[in-house]
Amino acid sequence: MSYRSASRPKSPPHLAVAVARCGVRNALRPFLRRDNLAFIAVLIAPEDTADYYRRAVSSLIQDPPHVDEYGNDTAAVFTVAESTIDPRSVYDRIKHARQVVVVTERREYLPADFLAGADLVMDVVRPTPEHFIAAARESKVPGMTRKHAEFLSTMSFDAILVAVRPARPLMSSVRQMKRMAAQTVDPEPAAEKLPSLGLENMHGYGKAKDWGLQLAVDLRAWRDGDIAWDDVDRGALLFGPPGCGKTSYAQALANSCGVKLIIASAARWQAAGHLGDYLKAMRSAFAEAAKNAPSLLFIDEFDSFGDRESGGGSDHRDYRRQVINGMLECLDPVEGREGVVVVAATNNPDAIDRALLRSGRLETQIEIPLPDAAARVEILRHHLRDNAIRGDLAQFVSATNGWSGADIEKLTRDARRLARRRGTPLDERILMEAMPERYVLSAAEVRRTAVHEAGHAIIGTVLGSETLVSVAISREAPVAGVVGRVGTTTFVPQKGGIRNAAYYDDWIAMLLAGTAAELVVLGDRGDGAGGAPSSDLMLASDAATRVERQLGLGANLSADLGKGDRPLEHLRASDPDLRRLVDARLRTQFDRAVDLLGGYRPQLDHLVELLLSNGIVMDAQVRDLFGEPIPNAASVRT
Repeated sequence: MSYRSASRPKSPPHLAVAVARCGVRNALRPFLRRDNLAFIAVLIAPEDTADYYRRAVSSLIQDPPHVDEYGNDTAAVFTVAESTIDPRSVYDRIKHARQVVVVTERREYLPADFLAGADLVMDVVRPTPEHFIAAARESKVPGMTRKHAEFLSTMSFDAILVAVRPARPLMSSVRQMKRMAAQTVDPEPAAEKLPSLGLENMHGYGKAKDWGLQLAVDLRAWRDGDIAWDDVDRGALLFGPPGCGKTSYAQALANSCGVKLIIASAARWQAAGHLGDYLKAMRSAFAEAAKNAPSLLFIDEFDSFGDRESGGGSDHRDYRRQVINGMLECLDPVEGREGVVVVAATNNPDAIDRALLRSGRLETQIEIPLPDAAARVEILRHHLRDNAIRGDLAQFVSATNGWSGADIEKLTRDARRLARRRGTPLDERILMEAMPERYVLSAAEVRRTAVHEAGHAIIGTVLGSETLVSVAISREAPVAGVVGRVGTTTFVPQKGGIRNAAYYDDWIAMLLAGTAAELVVLGDRGDGAGGAPSSDLMLASDAATRVERQLGLGANLSADLGKGDRPLEHLRASDPDLRRLVDARLRTQFDRAVDLLGGYRPQLDHLVELLLSNGIVMDAQVRDLFGEPIPNAASVRT
């Protein structure tokens, strides 16, 4: 026997939620006509409104809440507000539910597989005056006129939530909102239309800039009849961390090449409707590019297409297979695609089907790294436009280690706004004041960071698996927002050559040498070596997994490439024996790093002091600590 408390009368929803309910009813009308109808719907809400629409949906299909015989909720309503969400967490939330509504502000925040399997993916219409008139009746707000509704439809839900209160007449609320809107201080000036920049004027793109400038030369030669289309690169895949400027690169490349830029993405094509509409939209984009040849077709978030061998249900795999096959036909059609260069961008190249990257398709893969110190200064000067700042900007360079171009662009907006408010010229002092709040490391934290990075540098130099460039530490870290590192050891990979198991063991030992140095010098280990996909422990685990399962250099000769977005992690998760082999290899190399650092303790301690004094130490200075010659890697292998 179950017990249920006596229900209390329901209070009417707030006006903002009631308005959101109007949009939700319109979107979900086909599913609300019958009780307990099973469905999965994705609602794309306008910016900064997702939570209001979630509350609106909950009030329609979760009130009162329904549970099955096992106590599981049969309706799931939730928001997805970031692209880094683990896809498995989405599926876990809906596995028992018959009615699922996910509210998000961007399609890209959801896994492509989830969007493909949803019964409905729809943009919620923006509120109209009619919505406010209807919502006023539902939320018991008297005094709503057409004029009030038209004004409120231009305001944000957040402003309406604050201003429209039960104890305040609506006319007073509207009058207050109008007064505040008129008195808003420091409005951002209208965007100044900047001149169209080419790659020649862009900074921080490294090899991608070299490739793009050469492409511009080749396209001009092709148009002049000096070379055949076969001598022009057909396309490239750009990859790098979020905010590194892949979209800006595409626009600058089109400007340098003097061609039309056509922007597309899997999300845009998928918004056209079901699979047939999706493929039609994809082919239409390529047709538009061919019509405007020579042209540049830029496809953003290219990893959204996925991999035909990745996991998921059979229906999802079939859907992905047809989408990728359609993309293959567009990239490499029988009739060719003369005059059309395709540039794709992704943050995760490992999740892309290998067939899409073969010659004649996206045959060139180029990493766009985070900008170095010189590039960050040039990016800053570019975004500051007329607000030139004199000097070497040393504080800015030190504080922005690990920043992307997008982070710097936002900083310049904040700095210009602060300078306008103060009525002073924009200088480095204002720039630093506009920085996100930073945490100053304690002396003990700075020393631990120096010990950690010195461990990487010493073992990397001794073993010589890669070439050391520099090692650096910072005394500050952002509290939130912009991601930065407090320590960085930079190596240049060896070019070419066949690598054996000893090479990978040296690489793993170098990755683990940071935390090993902490144990040698400080007697314990901190948590800075793990917790992120690019952390030392994750990179070392992936390297050991490749040795044991992909490269035939470990205990077994059989090979398996894995599945999904993180194939190496999938291999470890599904194979206990592999996990034991990987852990054993990691422990062996960790112990080796500890032993080596014990033998090179004077050099380790000296490098720590140099880092504490100078903040950055270059390769030559590290090599000088050993005298001549540097120990041969083979002589220190165990």
